[in-house]
Amino acid sequence: MLRRNALLATAAVSIAMGAPILAQAKDAWPVKTITLVQPYSPGGTSDMLARIIAVELEKRIDANVIVDSKAGANGNIATAFVSRAKPDGGTFLVGSSSPVVISPTLYKSVPYDPRKDLTPITTLAKAPFLLVTSAKSGINSMDDLMKEIKADKVNFGSAGAGSPQHMIVEMFQMQAKVKSPHIPYKGSAPLVLAVMSNEVQYAIDNPVPLKPQIDAGKIRALAITSKNPSPKFPGVKSLHELGFTNFDVEPWYGMIGSKGMPKELAERMNGYVQEILKQDNVKQKISELGAEAYGMSTADFAKLIDSDIKKWGEAVKASGATAD
Repeated sequence: MLRRNALLATAAVSIAMGAPILAQAKDAWPVKTITLVQPYSPGGTSDMLARIIAVELEKRIDANVIVDSKAGANGNIATAFVSRAKPDGGTFLVGSSSPVVISPTLYKSVPYDPRKDLTPITTLAKAPFLLVTSAKSGINSMDDLMKEIKADKVNFGSAGAGSPQHMIVEMFQMQAKVKSPHIPYKGSAPLVLAVMSNEVQYAIDNPVPLKPQIDAGKIRALAITSKNPSPKFPGVKSLHELGFTNFDVEPWYGMIGSKGMPKELAERMNGYVQEILKQDNVKQKISELGAEAYGMSTADFAKLIDSDIKKWGEAVKASGATAD
């Protein structure tokens, strides 16, 4: 009773003084508004990740955190925008690896150098993709699909020329030593519709847009692109298990700052975000996106970007793919 009365008294004093009850102090930040730029249409994985991070950052930093979608050119528009932003800690890119590690080779030129014009903060998540086909296609297994590809009876779709979805299929075809026609779409939403209607016979895409249609029986998952199967998709074997030895592709999502951002700011933001990624509620939300929370140091992230530019660049060159 005494404790309750004391708490009520404290609350009354706080209200009278205009102070918030049990308010948690926030860390100062150089700017009052932080913009997380995500490079695709609203509602996708990058957008949802950015919103998860924004909510949690506002609990820690004395700044408003907003999410701004700048879609176009496989993420190149948003990436170029962030590269040119003031290095004051007010602008960050939150998105997939594609514009950072694929675009520099896929396009004849991009208006930024990922090694020189961007400041790595941290990875946020990684996600294996699914190789799928339409339930209407009559293709029920990888063996069926390989027979159809070799008979030149199928084509594949992607979320855009040069998108991770496109390049992972190219990697698969290179290892399988097969080739089928490519039909690019403007994003995952129209791609999923094309697979459902059997307009394209197979595709590789993020699990988020696929899962509802897989659960509804309209799309069939034949394989997963990670080296090991995922408990989220019981019964779906990895391409590695199915004979495509050492096939292991899990595109990452990351947070990147503008050119010339001071090391102290980059390291501080890295600390906040890594702390956020360790929270159980955040891990759960990211898991619901079909991904796994995945943070690393600024130095390790810079090394990952460098190695992935080489890895994906080699795949682009070998496939002959181009977005121009």
